[in-house]
Amino acid sequence: MNVTIIYDTTKKATTYNCVQLLLNNLRLTMTIHVTEFFLPKDLPSFCGSFPSHTINSENILLHWNSTNYITDSLDNSDLIILACPVSECDITTNMKLLLNHLYYKSIENNTSSFMKNKIGLVISTAAGAGLFHSTKTLKRNLNFWGIHNICEFSKTFYELNWDYVTFKKKLQINKKIFKLSNKIINLYLSTHTTKASIEYQITSSKIKPIFKTNHSNVLNFRYQRKHSYPH
Repeated sequence: MNVTIIYDTTKKATTYNCVQLLLNNLRLTMTIHVTEFFLPKDLPSFCGSFPSHTINSENILLHWNSTNYITDSLDNSDLIILACPVSECDITTNMKLLLNHLYYKSIENNTSSFMKNKIGLVISTAAGAGLFHSTKTLKRNLNFWGIHNICEFSKTFYELNWDYVTFKKKLQINKKIFKLSNKIINLYLSTHTTKASIEYQITSSKIKPIFKTNHSNVLNFRYQRKHSYPH
């Protein structure tokens, strides 16, 4: 199983350790290949605004190549994990910037079938309020990419450091994550049976990847008007 993880933190705190518990449980059953990105260290060099210019009456957005190394990994993944701690009752600014950028790169018609066999997972932790809103925002973005199977794990931690979490609480968390890992494995196996593989090959041969198109840098304003902005 190919796994891509986007951490919205460079600190190996509660969110990071919850993801590691999940990976360890997955390794008990199958071989996984993990690619990790840490924001803002791996955030592409673009600002909050999206500069553009016009060529042949088409609105072209700049800096499209800056996310190729992330989108290539997403296209080749079976499991996509968005791991984001809550900041001010919402997802962090760095995650917003990346999701906004991927939103424009994913505006294409008839692309959802390419992503439908992938599994999405949202992992979020907080020291207070905001878990429900943050996980809902992350799940909405995964759904917009065309991912049908979306799971979530959220937990409130009042401890600032993972070492301060009690052993009893860690056991309770690991028990929940173990059930989550079994669910993910069952979803993966159900989409990789012989019948599912044949259907996927037929479907994927007719379309292009959601993040790889010859005109992915051209905004489709008609499509954008019909769909609400994800944030």
